[in-house]
Amino acid sequence: MQKTLSIPTITCKHCLMSIKRELKFVDGVEYIDGDIGAKTVLVTYSSDAALNQARSLLGEAGYAPSN
Repeated sequence: MQKTLSIPTITCKHCLMSIKRELKFVDGVEYIDGDIGAKTVLVTYSSDAALNQARSLLGEAGYAPSN
């Protein structure tokens, strides 16, 4: 499954690298790609639990999704 998350706090490549680094430790997250200009991250995941964990982790890291 895929979900595009809107993350308003993305401002640069460093933000995107931080997001990718955090999400690679979430079991069930299989792929992460981002668009700095659009302030979005595309996440491919295997279960709703993985997506929920990814959202929570992003919030803790200062990159809380708005959707």
